[in-house]
Amino acid sequence: MMPLTRTLLMLLLIALGPLTAPPSAPAEITFKLPPPELGALLPLAAMPLDKPQVALPGVAAPAPPVTFAELPPPRLVGDPAHRPIAPPPSPRILACNPVGTVLRVASELVECGRARYQRGDFEEARQAFQSAVQGSSDRYVLREARYWLGETLLKLGRTSEVERVFLLVAQDDPRSEFGIYARHQLGWAALERNEPARALVYFEDLLRGSLPPALVSHARHGRAMSLYGLKRYQEARDEWQRLLTQSPPRTVATEANFWLGDTLGRLGDHKGAISRLQAFTSAGPHLLIETALLRLGWWSRAAGQPLEAAKAYRGLISAYPKSSELVWARLGLVQALLDLDDYPAAREEARRLDPIDRSGKLVIPTLLLMRQWLAEKDRAEEARALDDQLLGQTLEPASRAYVLLLSGDLARRSGQAGEARDRLELVRTSTPGSELAHQAAFRLARMDFDAREFAQAETVTERLLRERLSPELRAAALVLAGEAAYWARHYEQAARYYTTFLTEFPTSASAPPVSLALGWAEFRRGRRDAARERWTRFAQEASNDPRAPQALLLAAELAEQAGDRQGALALFDQVASRYPGTEHADVATLNRAILLIGAGRAGTVLPELSRLVERAPLSSYGPRMRVARGIALLTERQSTDAERDFRAAVGQGEDALARLGLGVVALERGQWEEASRQFAEARDAGPGGTVVTAEYGLAAAAFNQRKLEEFNRFATALLDRPSAPGASAAGSVTPQMTVHLLHGMEAAAAEGKRWSDARTFALRLVREFSTHPAAPAALAEVGSAAARDQQWPLAREMYQLLLARYPDSPGLRAGRVDLGEALLRTGAAVDARRELEAFVGSSPGDPRLPRATLLLAEAQEATGNRSAAADLYTRYATTQPAGKETPGALMAAGRLLQGDAQWERARPLLERAIASTDGEVAAEAAFRMGEGFRAAGQQEDAVEAYMTAAYLVPSSPWARRALVGAAQSFTALKQNDSAVIVYRKLLASTGLEPELATAARRALQALGAN
Repeated sequence: MMPLTRTLLMLLLIALGPLTAPPSAPAEITFKLPPPELGALLPLAAMPLDKPQVALPGVAAPAPPVTFAELPPPRLVGDPAHRPIAPPPSPRILACNPVGTVLRVASELVECGRARYQRGDFEEARQAFQSAVQGSSDRYVLREARYWLGETLLKLGRTSEVERVFLLVAQDDPRSEFGIYARHQLGWAALERNEPARALVYFEDLLRGSLPPALVSHARHGRAMSLYGLKRYQEARDEWQRLLTQSPPRTVATEANFWLGDTLGRLGDHKGAISRLQAFTSAGPHLLIETALLRLGWWSRAAGQPLEAAKAYRGLISAYPKSSELVWARLGLVQALLDLDDYPAAREEARRLDPIDRSGKLVIPTLLLMRQWLAEKDRAEEARALDDQLLGQTLEPASRAYVLLLSGDLARRSGQAGEARDRLELVRTSTPGSELAHQAAFRLARMDFDAREFAQAETVTERLLRERLSPELRAAALVLAGEAAYWARHYEQAARYYTTFLTEFPTSASAPPVSLALGWAEFRRGRRDAARERWTRFAQEASNDPRAPQALLLAAELAEQAGDRQGALALFDQVASRYPGTEHADVATLNRAILLIGAGRAGTVLPELSRLVERAPLSSYGPRMRVARGIALLTERQSTDAERDFRAAVGQGEDALARLGLGVVALERGQWEEASRQFAEARDAGPGGTVVTAEYGLAAAAFNQRKLEEFNRFATALLDRPSAPGASAAGSVTPQMTVHLLHGMEAAAAEGKRWSDARTFALRLVREFSTHPAAPAALAEVGSAAARDQQWPLAREMYQLLLARYPDSPGLRAGRVDLGEALLRTGAAVDARRELEAFVGSSPGDPRLPRATLLLAEAQEATGNRSAAADLYTRYATTQPAGKETPGALMAAGRLLQGDAQWERARPLLERAIASTDGEVAAEAAFRMGEGFRAAGQQEDAVEAYMTAAYLVPSSPWARRALVGAAQSFTALKQNDSAVIVYRKLLASTGLEPELATAARRALQALGAN
C-alpha cells in the first residue's frame, strides 16, 4: 500500500454532521372497540287479538292452450367421406392401357377405374366401372365393378343411384368383402332415406357376422343411429356409450358425441347432453354443426343454464344465418332470454321469429309463452302491450280467451275494475264449462270480495263450486267462499265451507289458518264450546302450524302481567313454536324472540322475526318488530338488512332503540361521524340503559377514529358509574362495557406512551376479567408497544405475566421474540438465551427468525459463549445477505473472532461489513480492520482502514479511536508529520473522550510538537 498523500489525508478528515437515532414509533392500535349490545334493552310487547284473514291458496295462471311440438330430431345423416371403403390394391403402372380402354376387357376396366378413383378422377372412374359392368359376365369382376361404381357415385353425390348398385353387390355375395362393405353403405343409405328400421336390419346383420376391423365402429355407430331414429333412446345411448369406451376412430367418436348428446337430452340427462355436445362443437366444422349448436342451446336451458343456452343460440344465428334450424334457434333464444329475465331481448327475438316461421305454428305459442311469463313475473306494462298485440291478431277461441283472462286479471290487479270485469265476463261466457271460464269466475268473485261485496262473492263462489274444478282452483274457491260468508256474517255457511276445505285438503298449507277461521266462525255463531274445542284441538294436533289460538296467547299475556316471566316465556314458546306467523301469534313470536335475543340466541329467532315483519307491515308493533329483527340481524352480521329495519322504525315509537341500532351499523362500517350522531340522538331520546349504551357507543366511535382524548373522557365518566351484571336499565355499566372500555384505555395509554397507565389498565383487566379474551390481548399489546419503545422492564413484566397466565394465547406466540429481547435487555441473558433458543429451534420458516437469530447471538455473547455467538452472527449474514442488520452481524462476528485471535477468519467478515454499509457499523468494522492490520504489522493497510472509519462517521467514537490508531500507524511508518496532523485533528473534534485527549497530547509531545 502506497503512503497516503497529505491531500488525501485532509479529504478523509472532512467532518460530517453527527447522526442521531430516529425516535421509536408509537404503539399502533390494531383493534377497534366493538359496538354496544342491544338485545337486553328490548321491552316486551303486547297486542290485542282478532281473527286473521285467511290468505287464499295460490292460483297460478293456467298454461297456454297451445304449446310447442317436441324439438324435431335431426336428419339421420353422417359424413360419407369418413366411412371406410374396401381396401383397394395398389394401382399398376399404366393401369389404364389399351387392353381395357380399347379392347374393353372388364378386369382391365376395373383396374383402370380404381386407379382413376384413387387419383380423384371420379367421373372417368365412373365411366370405366360402368363399362366394366356392362361388358362383363364374370361374377367376381361384375361384383367388384359394381361395388366400386357405388363408391364412385357416392363421391359424385349421385346418391339416388347408389342404393340400387350396392344392393346388387350385397345380393350377389353378402359375405364377400365387397358384399360386407356394400351392406354397410346400404345401412347408411337407409338412414339418409329416414328408414331407421331397415337400416337397423343391415347394421345388426353386419354385427352378427365377421367384420373387417375398420367397419366395426362405423357399424355400431350406424346401429345406434338406427335405434335413435326409432326413438329407442335408451338402447341408442347404451350403444354409443359402449362404442366410445373402445377408442373408435376420431371421426366416429366426433359424430357419436353429437348423437349421444341429443339422446341424453331426450332422456333427461341434460348435463350429460351438454358435455357431449360441447365436445362435438369444439371439434370444429362438421356436417351436423348447425343442429348441434341448436341442441346445445336447447339442452343447456333444460339443465338450468339459460345464459349458456343463449350463447349457443346466438352462435348458431350469427355463424349460420340461413340455417334450416334458425326458427327453432330463435324460439329457444326467446325461452332462454325469459329465463334470464331479459324480456326486451326476448320480445325482439319473437319479432324476428315471425317472418321465418313459415308454418305459423310457433309464433302464437311463443307469444302466449311470453304472456304467461309476464303474468308470473307481474310485469304489468309489458303484459298490457303484449295483450294488445295478441288481441289484434286472429287467434283461436281458446287462445283469445286465455289472453282475455290474463289481461282481465292484470286489469284487476291494476285497479281497473271495469275493464277487468268486462274481460273476465267475456271469458266466462265465451268458454262455458272450461278451465278458463272457471278461472275467470274465481277472479270475478275475488274482485267482489276485494270490493267488500261479500254476499256477491259468496254467491259466485258457491255457484263455481258446483262445477268440476281443478284441485288447486277448488281449494282457493272454498277458502274464498268461507271468507266471503264470514265477513258477510253468514257464519253457518262460513263454517260449512271451512269444514269442506279441511275435509278435502287436510294437508294443504292453508289448512291451519282455515281451521283457526272455523273456530272463529263457530265462536261468532254462538257455539263457544265448539270454538273452544276447535282451538284447543287445533293447538294440540297442529303443533307445527304457524297460527296460534286465542287461549294460548291470552294465557301468555296473563302470565306476563302477573310477573311470571318464566311462565310467559313457556307459553310464548308454545305459541311461537306451534303456530308461528299468525296475526294472533305475532306478539307471542315477537316476545319470545325478544326474550331469546336477550339470552344470546338471536340466530334462532331471525327467521321468525323476518316472517313477522313481512306479514305485518302495518301493525302498530311493526317498529318494535323491525327493531327486534334489526338487533337480531346485527348479531348475525347482516348490517345492511338491519339498517333498513332501524330506519323504518325511527320516529315510530322506538326512536331511541332504532337510533342505537343505526349507530351500531355505522360503527361496524367505520362511519364514525354517523355513528356518533346516531348515538348522541339515542342518548337524548331515551332514559336509563339507553343513555348508558349510547354513551358507550360514543366512546367506541371516538376510540375507533383515534380521537383518544375524547374517548378517555367518555370512558372515564362511564367507569365512574356503578356496574351491574346485566343490562344497564338503571343507568349502570355492564361488565361487557367495562371490559371494552378498559381495553381501549389500555391501548390509548400505550399509544401515548403513558406506560404506567397502560400497565394499570392491563393488570386491572387481568385481575377483574381474567377469562375474557381482552385480558391476554391487553398484556400482549402493552408488551409489544413497550418493546417497540425499548421499555424493556415493562415489556418483560407483561410477557412474563402472559406466559404465566395465558401460555397458549396468540399474543404470546406473536411476542416470543420480544420477550427474549426484553429478558436480554434487562440483564437476564441466560433466560433470554433459553427463550430464543426454543424459538429458533421450533420456527424454521417464521419471518421473525432472522431477528431471533441476532438476539440469540447477543445472548450467547452475553453469557460468554463467544464461539456460538460468532457462528450465529455469521449464519444470519449468510441467510440474510441483503438484510438491514447484516453489516452489524458481519462486524460482530468479525469482532468476536478477532478478539479470539482468529484474524484470518475475522478479516473477510469485517471487509464485507465495510462494503455493505456506510454507517456507524462500517466505521466500527473499519476501526477493527485497522486494529487487525496494525497488530499484524501492516501499518499502511492499518492507516487506510483507520482513515476509512474516520471518514465514514466523523462524529462517532469509532472515528475518534480510529484517528488515534491512524496516528500510531503513521508514527510506526516514520511519517511523523502525518501523525501530528491526525493528533491535532483529533484534539479539535467535539465530544473527545478524556483518555483519548490525554493520549494524543502525550503523543504530540513525544513527536516534539506543541
